[in-house]
Amino acid sequence: MQRIVQLIRKDLVVDWRQQNPFSGILLYLTSTIFASYMAFAGYVSLEVWNTLFWIIMLFTSVNAISKSFIQEERRSHYYFFLCKPHEIILGKLIYSFLYLLAVGCVALFLYSILLGNPLINYPLFLLNLILGCLGLSSAFTMVSAIAFRTSNRSIMMAVLGFPVIIPVLVLSINNSYKILDSFILMQIQGNLTALFSVDVIIIALTFVLFPFIWKS
Repeated sequence: MQRIVQLIRKDLVVDWRQQNPFSGILLYLTSTIFASYMAFAGYVSLEVWNTLFWIIMLFTSVNAISKSFIQEERRSHYYFFLCKPHEIILGKLIYSFLYLLAVGCVALFLYSILLGNPLINYPLFLLNLILGCLGLSSAFTMVSAIAFRTSNRSIMMAVLGFPVIIPVLVLSINNSYKILDSFILMQIQGNLTALFSVDVIIIALTFVLFPFIWKS
C-alpha cells in the first residue's frame, strides 16, 4: 500500500511540475463549453444539455487519461524492478479516476454557469458522474497501457477504446437524463448497478491483462 501511495504521489508531482497537460485540459474544457454556449445562445433542452455534457466529458477524458503510460517510457525498466505490476496499475487507476473526477466537477461547474443548471437531485447526478468517471478512466487507462507498447499509439487508443467505452457512455447518458427528468434512486437503481458492474468488469480485465503487457 505504501508503494501505491508513492506512485500516486509521483504522478501528482510530475503533473504539478509540468503543468502543461493540466493547463491544456482546462483550456480545452473551457473553450469547448464556451463554444457550446455560443452555438446554442445559452439555451438548450434537457436532451441536448445532457448529451453535450457527456460528449465534452468523453473527449476531455481521452486527452486527460491517454498520457497515463506515455510519460513512463523512460522509467519503465526502473518500475519493473521496483514495483509489482498490480501495484503500478492500481496506482494509475486511482490517480486517473481522481484526476478525471476533478475535471468532471470543474466541467459541471462551468457548464452549469454558461448553459444553465437544470439539476434538482445533485447527489444522484454526482453518483452517476462518479460511476461514469470511474468507467471512463479505467477504460482509457487500460487502453493506454496497451497502446504504450505499440508504435501507432493514437490509432490504437481510438481503435481499442471505442468498443470499451460504449457501454459506460450509454449507461451514463441514460442515467443522467433520467435524473434530469426527476427520476429517483429507486427508479434507476438497476441502471446504476449495471454501470457499476461494467466498471468492475473493466477494472478486473485491467488487472488480468496488465501484468502480461508490462512484462512484454
